[in-house]
Amino acid sequence: MGYLKFYHIKEEYIAYLHRTDRRVQFNKGERRPYVGVVLKVNEQNYYVPLESPKPNHANIRSGGPILKLDEGRLGIMGFNNMVPVKQGQLIEFDIAAETDKEYQTLLLKQFHYCSKNKDIIERRAINTYAKQVSGKNPFYEKICCDFRKLETACRRYNPNWKPKGK
Repeated sequence: MGYLKFYHIKEEYIAYLHRTDRRVQFNKGERRPYVGVVLKVNEQNYYVPLESPKPNHANIRSGGPILKLDEGRLGIMGFNNMVPVKQGQLIEFDIAAETDKEYQTLLLKQFHYCSKNKDIIERRAINTYAKQVSGKNPFYEKICCDFRKLETACRRYNPNWKPKGK
């Protein structure tokens, strides 16, 4: 898989994908848009978002489409929420530039965890994808984004397209 980096994903692209599949999560606003990693799944780059730790993560099982980072102390990775992405829709994220020191510390710990466990992360992404697209697992079909539909939308995406009259 190579060296991991953290990225943000452009708001317009997320909004575009959300129109294709309502399960695509919007960024959390400009203050703290999702941070994620990019992995190769089915010959396509996929953006996998991370989440900061939250109390409800204690009730989530780590397995399948969810990976608890350090038993949830560092948050989770939601493979069910991963989306295909073109390189031009990614914004490389510089952890050192983060001004909130507590958040910066969390991001550094998440980055270290992800780097150390990159093989597990890659396998989890591939397995989640395979189970969702197989059509044989209703649970994955229900909770995961529709990866095939989103791949088609990704291929068709034109960042320069403007609606008529604009």
